[in-house]
Amino acid sequence: VISLHDSLFKLTITKLNLEDSFSEEFSLLAIHTDLEDFRLAYFLNKTLGLNLSRKEFDLNFIDSKGNFSVFEYIDEDSYLKWNLISNIYNHNFTTNINSNDLFELSNELVKKFNLLSEYKNVNFLLKLENNENQVDLEDIIKEIKNIPQIITLYNINKDLKNKENLIFL
Repeated sequence: VISLHDSLFKLTITKLNLEDSFSEEFSLLAIHTDLEDFRLAYFLNKTLGLNLSRKEFDLNFIDSKGNFSVFEYIDEDSYLKWNLISNIYNHNFTTNINSNDLFELSNELVKKFNLLSEYKNVNFLLKLENNENQVDLEDIIKEIKNIPQIITLYNINKDLKNKENLIFL
């Protein structure tokens, strides 16, 4: 910010606290399951009366190597926004081993990426925005736990290291 004072230019430096811009409140549930993303979205829709559908884009934070699927439902009546986000992306790539042999060997390698690195074993995240006591999270957790393919589910509304990864949804 530059201000004019006594006919001299004075440079004033203003620091912005980025924590304030990430202050969006949301509830976040961690889901452990072997279900594929579209199957989990189907069961959540059926169980909770939602209409989660796959977004046109995936989240990509890993130099174009990892895409995390995103499903979204916006409840117009209660102004709630639901997001189902994959927390794990397995990137398959092949490395060629060159030898002086007639045959070239190749190795298939899998590299695992996590959206939230502090929750490496969580398969999916269910994010609920604008929930100002409109939905009882404990009731939601009980209902989701009734889905037979859900291994475990819990609330992770703590300070997240990578909270900014969830703000842009």
